[in-house]
Amino acid sequence: MAGEHFSRAFLNQVELGRTLPSTRTLQIIAERLQRPIEYFLEDPEVSAPAIELTLTEGQSRLIRGDGEGARGLLEKLLARAIPLEARTRAQLLLADVHLKARRMPEAMDLLQPALEVAERASWKAIAAEICDRLGSAHYLARRRHEAARWFDRALAAYEASGLTDPALHARIQGHRANIHYVSGEIQEAITAYQAAISAADPILDLPGLAGIYDGLALAFQRNGQLRGALNYAQRSLRLFEMVRDVRMSAQLRNNMADMLLQQGQPVEAQRLFDEGARQLEGIADRELLPILLAGGAEARLEQQDLGGAAALVARAVQVAPASSDPLAAIASLRVEGRVAHALKDTARSRAAFDQALALAAGLQNADLHARVSYDYARTLSEQGDAAQAAARFREAYEARVRRAGLTP
Repeated sequence: MAGEHFSRAFLNQVELGRTLPSTRTLQIIAERLQRPIEYFLEDPEVSAPAIELTLTEGQSRLIRGDGEGARGLLEKLLARAIPLEARTRAQLLLADVHLKARRMPEAMDLLQPALEVAERASWKAIAAEICDRLGSAHYLARRRHEAARWFDRALAAYEASGLTDPALHARIQGHRANIHYVSGEIQEAITAYQAAISAADPILDLPGLAGIYDGLALAFQRNGQLRGALNYAQRSLRLFEMVRDVRMSAQLRNNMADMLLQQGQPVEAQRLFDEGARQLEGIADRELLPILLAGGAEARLEQQDLGGAAALVARAVQVAPASSDPLAAIASLRVEGRVAHALKDTARSRAAFDQALALAAGLQNADLHARVSYDYARTLSEQGDAAQAAARFREAYEARVRRAGLTP
């Protein structure tokens, strides 16, 4: 590269940062390396390759379950003066970190301004991605009507822009299918999940496809087709383990174990609950852990292992306050009520069920309300309190009817 213009020793001094080249020398170096002069004037920490590497590493850490590591990298990147498109992509990825930790307000604070920038700049794929994430934020906050609006907007943006990203298309369709599922439109959900699967390319987006399989498993379960549910849950589990998404792998074990428990297979259910709990304890994740511990306790209760059930549900109740998901407290209290009843501790059983019912009623989740009410009714009946048992059975029935969209 030195040629006739300068010596190799001089280039070595430039390379080591001991000599500053003149503008003319820099121009010659740039021409011979086929790079613009601006390439040599960038801060190496915010150069285009460095930015891409940071975004890739952030995504990789998030998939591995290291959300806080990803958050630190991205916040450091956003504190620098970087190009607007890279900033928008970093905000989108940081929002993913917050969504995974169920910090919905923080995610929305990043996504709203990012969407305005993406739409002004006509970054169509990024805009569709952001609309999809805003739908996810509202979905996690249990605002399904608002979530549906954003998912529809994401799909409209995708289709109107002529995009050809099958992974993004399938992910949006899968999220819209989730809305059908939670709205009780089971056949529509199954149809939508199957359409999403046909559009997905597993090589491009393993986590997205695994999420679709998971949703399809839940839809089949709710429709009473447990064999199909377990089949898709197994597929989803294998894909999530391929990408080392620890939390989602544990979530799938929980879903599969719950199905098996309902099928009267507590031994296999216990194994899955315990495996999922160990996975989460390995990454110090407390969000889903109480639900898995409670599930393991219930599986032991079905096998008449009262000591094991009592020990595990006590742990579930202890760690539940560390979870931001109200389902964790409800699951722990419901199983505590069942275990306390089996141990003849009537007062503790009723107190636990009363707390679980109050929390379930506040969530407006008919399925959950029905499950807690029904379990409470069974324990009251066995305790000889026929009047209270009848009231709870009625409460469970009315919750089931509400879920089906009928009038009691």
